Amino acid sequence: MKLKLFRKTDFIIIAAVLICSAAALIWFRAGTEATVAVISVDGKTVETVNLESVKQRREFNIGGEYNVLIVAENGKIRFEHSDCPDKLCVKCGELYRKGDTAVCLPAKTVITVTGRGLDAVTY
Repeated sequence: MKLKLFRKTDFIIIAAVLICSAAALIWFRAGTEATVAVISVDGKTVETVNLESVKQRREFNIGGEYNVLIVAENGKIRFEHSDCPDKLCVKCGELYRKGDTAVCLPAKTVITVTGRGLDAVTY
């Protein structure tokens, strides 16, 4: 008795799975929106930065009671320096994914990364 490794229906199932996978990939890629960092001070938006278009270093000096330096480069943004006493905002590191947020409470400065797509919360 001779057994076949693959039957005609096996090829049809494999082809259907590949087509569905390719369609899902195209649909997710076509629906992506630019990743944008929003810098706000005391609840008011000061600057909006498209992280996908940032290749070279861009600096944003936020004045006020505490001097804050925010740096965007290579698709990422971060607090580089702050005159606040605890420096927790600087320790947050680089932000680049949708939903990433860093806050400097004494300076009332917030960086939020937005964009459309899946993240750990919406998944």
